[in-house]
Amino acid sequence: MSEKPVSKAVPPVRKRKAHTKSRRGCNNCKLRHVKCDEAKPLCKNCQTFGVTCTYDRRSTSLQPVAEDVFLLNVSIVTMSLNRQLLTMINDHLLANPDTAKTNKEVFQSPDLAILNRFHERTILSLRTNQVVHLYQRESVRLAIQNPFLFHLIVTTTLMHDRLATGNAHLAPSAEELSHYTTGLSQLQTILSDSENLTRPQKDAIYIATILLAATSFAFIDASLPTESHWPFATTDTDLDWLKLCVGKREMHKLAQIDQSSSSLKPVAREFVLAGPLELFPSDRDALKNFPPEVLGFLRLDDAFGANTNSPYYEAAVCFGRILPLPINSSSLLVCLVLVSGLSNRFREMLEEKNPQALLLLAYYHAKISQYGRWWLWRRATIEGRAICLFLERYYGSIFGQCEKLLEYPKKHCFVDVFDDRVFREEVLV
Repeated sequence: MSEKPVSKAVPPVRKRKAHTKSRRGCNNCKLRHVKCDEAKPLCKNCQTFGVTCTYDRRSTSLQPVAEDVFLLNVSIVTMSLNRQLLTMINDHLLANPDTAKTNKEVFQSPDLAILNRFHERTILSLRTNQVVHLYQRESVRLAIQNPFLFHLIVTTTLMHDRLATGNAHLAPSAEELSHYTTGLSQLQTILSDSENLTRPQKDAIYIATILLAATSFAFIDASLPTESHWPFATTDTDLDWLKLCVGKREMHKLAQIDQSSSSLKPVAREFVLAGPLELFPSDRDALKNFPPEVLGFLRLDDAFGANTNSPYYEAAVCFGRILPLPINSSSLLVCLVLVSGLSNRFREMLEEKNPQALLLLAYYHAKISQYGRWWLWRRATIEGRAICLFLERYYGSIFGQCEKLLEYPKKHCFVDVFDDRVFREEVLV
């Protein structure tokens, strides 16, 4: 009797559910590449993250609702992941006897909430190129390995919280200042042994200099009257932001991110102007972007010929190339790169409050104030306005008789720094 062939069981075919990509999600969910439940007026993701929910494509994304909404919901980061990350960070912190002595308290869960805000919001607001997602990934990874970077990330995020929620009149909190001084102290300790820096430390230093440059420019007390600001008032921190711009270039040389071993190699060209030099206007064409009255005041007009030996020539060419640039992230990078190359002599003239140097800086402030970034806008507006009033008061015989000299700075710097309708944070341009 022949055996019947045993039929093999055929596993049931799994049918995939038809999936239609939603195109009706809110702006923030699209930006963060997460699924939106499309609830109105506030979707669940925006409610959890603490930002205004908008479906209007013309509106600015990732705007905070209020100061007290920046709380990390456990649905964003699980408790087990919290413990894992905190263990990694604190192990790195305590492994070094020097840093362990200066930090009696280890990082806590609220610090991870701040790290999450930095990753999802603050780092986006600092972007000046097309590799922001690399910064997002590497800044968090490097912060876990390098406590000094973690401290500076917390500092920057707390400052962003304060300035982007209508609280620019408030002084920095004790927490913000504590993280700043601790991070800076640890960074200085590491730099004291620069010959033995590890690759992760070099990459962390690169990101740290970006944060320090941004926070130094943002650090200005907007509640003080105009005459309490430079150039009317003189303090030890005057023009620190400009010194940091120059120092940033040197720190980037130390970081050597152009090496193949650097995780930040794709952004190595950040301090190399994109495109050949001939794409930028010639010196003569750059100077023509100023009103003739300004060139006459600087003695750089046709009456004086190509006065390349003038102490104002280099700075005037630099700012003249900036003035016609469109307002977008790429041109902002050019603005920052060009100003970092200003000569020591020009910075000395600013410290001396030379009227020609002050006028050129007023034009720079008027330009970058138009970018609307939280870390740029207030200082550019406040300091630009103070320069205009200073020049009118102490050099009235010149500026009082020629309105054209200050027409452009006044147009962009004489605005209300507490008016949220004027301030706009362009996260992605």
